[in-house]
Amino acid sequence: METKLSLKHYLFEGRGSSGSLPIYFRITCDRKKAEVHSGYSSTKQDWNAAGQLTKSKSTVNKELLNQKSKVTDLKIELEKNNKPVSASILKELYSGKSKVHSHLIEYLSQYIAELKIRNEIKLVSLNKYEQSKKTLVEFISKKYGLPDVTIDKVTYEFINAYDLFLKTDYKLHKNTINKYHSRLRTILLKAQAEGIINKHPYSSFKLITTKSERTFLSDEDLQKIVTIDLSHNLSLDRVRDLFVFSCYTGLRFQDAQNLTAQNLSTHKNKSLIRYLQQKTGGAVDIPLLPIAKSIIDKYKNSDERKVLNLLLPKISNQKVNAYLKIIGDLAGVSQIVTHHMARHTFATTICLNNNMPMEDLSKLLGHSSIKTTSIYGRITQQRLTESINKVSKKIKSSL
Repeated sequence: METKLSLKHYLFEGRGSSGSLPIYFRITCDRKKAEVHSGYSSTKQDWNAAGQLTKSKSTVNKELLNQKSKVTDLKIELEKNNKPVSASILKELYSGKSKVHSHLIEYLSQYIAELKIRNEIKLVSLNKYEQSKKTLVEFISKKYGLPDVTIDKVTYEFINAYDLFLKTDYKLHKNTINKYHSRLRTILLKAQAEGIINKHPYSSFKLITTKSERTFLSDEDLQKIVTIDLSHNLSLDRVRDLFVFSCYTGLRFQDAQNLTAQNLSTHKNKSLIRYLQQKTGGAVDIPLLPIAKSIIDKYKNSDERKVLNLLLPKISNQKVNAYLKIIGDLAGVSQIVTHHMARHTFATTICLNNNMPMEDLSKLLGHSSIKTTSIYGRITQQRLTESINKVSKKIKSSL
């Protein structure tokens, strides 16, 4: 049975596309697709979508037509020799490669390059794929003594060993490890769709999510950190301010670090921060509590404000968490303090313990669903005591 072949050139319009855009070449065989950058580009104004050609560049048009002709000839040659025909095979032959991408790191690198060209995911997500690549390179080197392995070597045994590697060498939490698996699984699904592998190894490896506790500081421990005298050490003082600021705003570390004077606004004469979350891209308005506003004012003459227009000191996340451990010890806090704890402290100690409705907290945290916010709804001893006291007062008044 003859393979149905469809060839199309199109202008790729990613998010925020403008100016000259890449022309992509799509090869479709029996409804399965493979795509490759044609090597050329065009503006929207000069692109004829119906004809799949430019309106003014005859040289480019000639090359685009040659590309279609070349793939058609490759299909005919494969069928003539009774060889299998698929979109991925034609793509590889068209690209001048003797065989399909078969090595994992090479294939992952190509996928990351495609993500960059398409510009459809945020930088923070793109960096996660780069981190996955780094761990896979280290794992393959340690287990096999090789720089790369063929994709067909990614079996259940490979995945299970990678899982243990992330747990022992990187000391990651199970739920974090699952995110690494999810990215690897995406790559393997793509490879399967392109006919590079026949069986998906994750069909036998189940990802189990564990319920994690959201650690936070009690009001007593938070006040210990707020009031401890750190004037003798500028670095510790600056890190304490970054942490306390997030405790009273709920901002993630990077979002707080990215704040500039342009993020400051007012509503009914009350100061607030208006920003876009780096993680989700969602817009959030956060009214500033007095202590958070005082920290911003404290650094109005800092070098970061004068040169970079930043509201807060610029410090790496690694240094912040190292210094926070010292600050916690100095303040007499029994828990190991990390900056991530600040967002949980804001949600639980600052907001929920002061009877803020879950719907309002969800808005402040920038969650798209209140279900996400509900993880902070754990009953604390402080809230339980206050509830019992209210009941006690009502009972006494009725006697």
